[in-house]
Amino acid sequence: MNKESIIQEIDSLNRTLDFIQEEQSFIKSKLGSFLDKMVLTDSLIWAETLHQEILNREAAIQMLKNDISKTALTLKTRRFVNNMIDEKMMDEFKKYKQQVGYIEIQFLAWKQAANEKFESAMY
Repeated sequence: MNKESIIQEIDSLNRTLDFIQEEQSFIKSKLGSFLDKMVLTDSLIWAETLHQEILNREAAIQMLKNDISKTALTLKTRRFVNNMIDEKMMDEFKKYKQQVGYIEIQFLAWKQAANEKFESAMY
């Protein structure tokens, strides 16, 4: 890969990180607005529960990403006969794929419920 290509890739990575930061700021702003308008104790409990769920999910995702990265590194550095992955590695890959699918489905449902709660509290 030439220098110009790497520079373009780095710019792309930075744009992606900028986008993530902007989205996080937006969610923080929504949570701040939500907390400003709260008058009920149950809403405060919900907000604290939501925050804890975010922290738990972030920890779980980070651990899963680390495991997947280790597997990817093993795949890249280990030699396989005829480039065929052994059954153990294939089972590991399938397990991670299933876990990511589960997390994604749970996240989408959770995100929808959270957004509905934000919307109902804001108006």
